Amino acid sequence: MVPHASDAATELYHWQRYLFFQPWYEDAKVIDAASGEGYGTNYAAIYATQATGIDLSDEATTYAKERYPEVEFITGDVTTADYSGADLVVSFETIEHLPDPSAFLKALSECPGKIVISTPNRKTHSPGNALTDKPLNSFHTIEWTPNEFAELINSSFPDRQVRFLSQEGRWPGLIREGLDDEAMYCIAVIGEGALPKWPRLGFAMPTVDNASQALDTITHLSRYYPGECVFAVVANGTSEEHLTHLRQLRDSAPYMVQLIEEPVNLGYGRGANLGLDHLWQGEWCDYFAVINDDIIPSVGCTIELVRAFQQLEAMDHKPGLIAPVSNNVNGRQQVDIGSFANLGGMMYRAERHLWIHHSSASRHFQLRGLYLLIHPDCLSEIGGFDPRFGLGNFEDDDYNLRAKLAGFSMWIADGAFVFHHGSQTF
Repeated sequence: MVPHASDAATELYHWQRYLFFQPWYEDAKVIDAASGEGYGTNYAAIYATQATGIDLSDEATTYAKERYPEVEFITGDVTTADYSGADLVVSFETIEHLPDPSAFLKALSECPGKIVISTPNRKTHSPGNALTDKPLNSFHTIEWTPNEFAELINSSFPDRQVRFLSQEGRWPGLIREGLDDEAMYCIAVIGEGALPKWPRLGFAMPTVDNASQALDTITHLSRYYPGECVFAVVANGTSEEHLTHLRQLRDSAPYMVQLIEEPVNLGYGRGANLGLDHLWQGEWCDYFAVINDDIIPSVGCTIELVRAFQQLEAMDHKPGLIAPVSNNVNGRQQVDIGSFANLGGMMYRAERHLWIHHSSASRHFQLRGLYLLIHPDCLSEIGGFDPRFGLGNFEDDDYNLRAKLAGFSMWIADGAFVFHHGSQTF
């Protein structure tokens, strides 16, 4: 898996696994067994006290050291590595490649902390095969069904707490607790500690004749967030051509995308209100958001927003609104992450920005509406945007003032970068 170069499905499944366990990286000594290109080890290292990637390929570790200079990478065999000093070992899509999986599990048993192992479900990857059959993937030596994998793990860790998760085959590859016989991937978690739980987010997105960028926005928001997302897309006086694409998007993922069609452009505020009201009435969400249809969040952007909200709540700061930083926005949220020429370049620059500013939030009096995460208490008390601002431009200033007067605080997640094309939503 090479970020921004592999196919969409491969990237989706791999990122979802690394992102899901983000809370477990914080202040931990992490080992990534079979680290490959190194992107996941690097993400863990942003939050960990120490993160080490181990891979049998000298080519891979040499590349990873150059690409991620702050992270330690070691060329070695994961079946003989020393895991005794780790708080957490993650090993995604490894065990099915090994000639002796039992040797790997024995080595992992020396880890005194948590262990996370994922593997493909034979039922979905090599349908019709038996355990002794050669997998359809020529690089795999063996594949298990969920029940067979559970038996293997339980027998290898008889004295440890063991739990199982399943990764869905449909977009965006969410991870859920329990064994699902039809899962795309099975995940074993060995060790104690509450499993990460990610809030359900509801996004209201007005759009006008911008179906392509709206699809990009939804794709990247859902790909880089390990919890449930539901999008209320408000087609604001949108042409039939663009409506056709939006309807196709809705029909392809009705569990995630809902479409509200308005014959005329009601403006950003009223369009956002329609989406928020739809979500409030029909969906159960932990947090709500208003987003432009022309943004692309970087890896970790939404996680930074959500984790900041959770921690600010725990500190009794009564957060009402929180927003990311961006290349194209007025005021305190604007940052310069350096030049880039394409999506991969933007993600690399945003990653460097996250390294420096992760887990940091700054209180501010004015947040812009291009991506605004809203606490349900705030939304319940002050409602949506004031429709009198017409097509828009000052409705978010007014919303900030109303939130402040109602006693809510407003914050910028300093490490959360979102790319903004600019003014397409109107």
